[in-house]
Amino acid sequence: MRYGEPLSENSAMTLKRLLKVTTVTALAAVALTACGSEQAGGRQRHTANTVDAQAAAGRDSDAQVAFIELLERVGAPCVPDAPATTRPGDPDPSEHPPTRPGELLPVDEKPPTDVPSPTAAPEQPELNAVEACEGREHGKRITQALAALKTPTTAQVRQKLNELGYIDSRVHGLEARRDAVRFFLDLRVMGGQLALEGAAAGKETTVEAFAYPAEGAFTPGD
Repeated sequence: MRYGEPLSENSAMTLKRLLKVTTVTALAAVALTACGSEQAGGRQRHTANTVDAQAAAGRDSDAQVAFIELLERVGAPCVPDAPATTRPGDPDPSEHPPTRPGELLPVDEKPPTDVPSPTAAPEQPELNAVEACEGREHGKRITQALAALKTPTTAQVRQKLNELGYIDSRVHGLEARRDAVRFFLDLRVMGGQLALEGAAAGKETTVEAFAYPAEGAFTPGD
């Protein structure tokens, strides 16, 4: 076929098939490119999300460590430096048996057991001497910081507590009621029962320690 001559029917059909194959090939290449870009973008987003989650976990861990260090630092004056020792000349109980043997139970009698009655009311937790002292130490530093707020808001109180080292996961029940912002602090660690209840009201700010059961969620006021 010479240039300028009209296409025969067979030549026209062949040209159409070539154009069709070329078009399909081009579209397939575009689709593969788009798919590859989408997969790469998905991998990048997944990697970014993983990095963000790891960074957030690291920040939470650091905050928890700092909080424990705060409790140890504030409570340091309440913990004795060393256990009490016997005075010179005092007899060692382990060296001398008791002069009077304890009463022996009859063979057929079982020792009494302290089993609470099913109808008895649950015992209320109490702070030990160290926890009560720690509560006073925390109360003094919190009261001093919050008293500087003349008309406190919940946001201001939370910010002050955070600045003092009390992390958000330990702040509960923060709300404005009447002329004060009420809040609770969960300071329980390692089986302790120390908690604080506070009311930020300028110079009338009060913070009191109380005992809360060591086990279970912290839901005071429920």
